[in-house]
Amino acid sequence: MLIVDLATDKTHLILVNAVVEKDGQILISQRSLEETHMPGKWTIPGGKIERTQGDVWNIIEETLKREVVEETGVEIDGHAGLLTNNTFIRSTGQHVVALIFLCHWKSGEAKALEDTIGVKWVTEGELKNIDFAPSVITYIQKAFGVLKKK
Repeated sequence: MLIVDLATDKTHLILVNAVVEKDGQILISQRSLEETHMPGKWTIPGGKIERTQGDVWNIIEETLKREVVEETGVEIDGHAGLLTNNTFIRSTGQHVVALIFLCHWKSGEAKALEDTIGVKWVTEGELKNIDFAPSVITYIQKAFGVLKKK
């Protein structure tokens, strides 16, 4: 069994993404046209876990909160639940582990900020008319399914 030290191995990246729910709608954001990966496509807020020195308590939750605020101005509450996960390999050979969480709006008004040119709240019925980055619509549909069961 191969064990990889993700803190020192530059071939791996851990991403956390938030499917943020408010009043039955999901927050989506449009990637900046200057982004190298999927410019202009609609996605969900998130970002990579930064390499750190030593232990960082709740790094996944803290990264989720920080990235959502930085990209959309929205604060999420502290009850993020793992919705799904995904792995893929970028063209550079870098292995990406993506963790997608269902989060709930706490406060703030959605607006396009860092790395985004648009944000909006959408219903399930609006999804088919939006140009999403690959896999994102699957995450959002799964979140709507979970929300319907509550």
